[in-house]
Amino acid sequence: MFFFLAFLVFNLLTANRYPIVWIDEVQHTDPAANLYFGNGFTSTAWSTQTSGEFWAGNVPLHSALLFLWINLFGFSLGAVRSINYVYMVAALLLVWRATVRLNLVQTARSRLILLVLLVCGYSMIFSYSSGRYDCLGMLIVAGMFYAHTVKKSWQKMASMFTLSFIAPWAGLQLLPLVAVGAVMMLLFLGRRPSGKFLVAVTGAAAGTVGLALFYAVHGVLKKFLGAIRPVTTIGLFEALVKGHYYHSNRLPKDFSFWPIFALALLLFVFLARRGLLHRRSPLVFGLLYSICVSAALVFSGRFPTYYGWMIYAPLCVCVCATLSEVPLSAALRRTSAVALGASIVLGVLLHGAAAVYNWPDRDYNNVIRLVNESVTNTDNMCGDWATYYAAKTVVHKLYLPLYLPMRLENERRQLTVLVIAPRYFAPVTAAVGGEWVPTGQRFVPKHHGFLGTKLNMGFLTGDYELAVYRRAEPSL
Repeated sequence: MFFFLAFLVFNLLTANRYPIVWIDEVQHTDPAANLYFGNGFTSTAWSTQTSGEFWAGNVPLHSALLFLWINLFGFSLGAVRSINYVYMVAALLLVWRATVRLNLVQTARSRLILLVLLVCGYSMIFSYSSGRYDCLGMLIVAGMFYAHTVKKSWQKMASMFTLSFIAPWAGLQLLPLVAVGAVMMLLFLGRRPSGKFLVAVTGAAAGTVGLALFYAVHGVLKKFLGAIRPVTTIGLFEALVKGHYYHSNRLPKDFSFWPIFALALLLFVFLARRGLLHRRSPLVFGLLYSICVSAALVFSGRFPTYYGWMIYAPLCVCVCATLSEVPLSAALRRTSAVALGASIVLGVLLHGAAAVYNWPDRDYNNVIRLVNESVTNTDNMCGDWATYYAAKTVVHKLYLPLYLPMRLENERRQLTVLVIAPRYFAPVTAAVGGEWVPTGQRFVPKHHGFLGTKLNMGFLTGDYELAVYRRAEPSL
């Protein structure tokens, strides 16, 4: 329990510093925040809907749960991010208990190593430290894993169906993961579990239909399909043919995965040469699963770094299971320790270096002070993503950058202030129209990133560089 408590405390203490407030976090927080502030389940952070429409930019489960969470703990950067810490702790507990009950990871030492790997993996840190919804997906998958340990058949079936049903409501990216997992488990375990996985596949299909009906009832199904179309219809080959293959969202930058994958391959060769490798062993499953899920996501055209947990976490479980039960040579034990350490160090060191390099500039209080000194509750503001938590409770209305194409004419005219990065002044003012003048109020960071780390390389390390502009008074 000390491990989980230390995890929660550390992340709560650093929530206002790392990572930066970024686009995906704000987009999935805004519907919950608007509902909390009495403006309905709506958003002004998406390019596909206006401010008066029921939000259908993505799947609703995380935003709905976040609304309940905000009601308990209030609205702030730390409060919003803390729900992911709780998702993560719950997922870790389920994985830990499942490995014990299944006798999959057989020693306490190996189970502790597994928890450290999961907490310190690069893509894992990327996911749980920011306000995206991926940790909810981790929790659901961990619940499916734990469901295998339930003794009563009807409880096991009910759990699998329920979790599979809500999976598409938590993230459509879970569907290929569930499908690949079901097929792989059927191949590995034979006919015995076929009924269980038929239930899982049926639940996922029913959940997808239910999600579509939910949005249809609210009259926004076409909006939902339009919002997800760019990330569900352009596959690898189409992107290559059209010449717009952007690696940042199509290939994950999980630096912790590769040492674990290399170790899995080394263990595979070692055991195969000694005749100790079983076709249905956890190691074989983990290797095939990580390869198949990766292939499915890459060829679908969508495999960003925040999906990296889908292959990293299962492979870590399978590698730790193998290390706990198979006798290894002294040389391979040392090599295994180096690989496990490299995975942990890469995740912690890279994120840590990026955060510490400009630690004072990352204090979100810098943004809060600028906003509080610059705007009032009568302002209608267009703000940079970074301003979201600072401005949402202060201004009359807040509009985010991607909403610009959807902004209604009356919303354009009513804008009174811009708090944006100076480099975006020209495109923003071109989109909103009117004449704007700087007020002189700014926040300029002392440092600009660490060694060129950028979002397209898997880092959430941009800078809070903001300036305030107000609409020019008409000349008399």
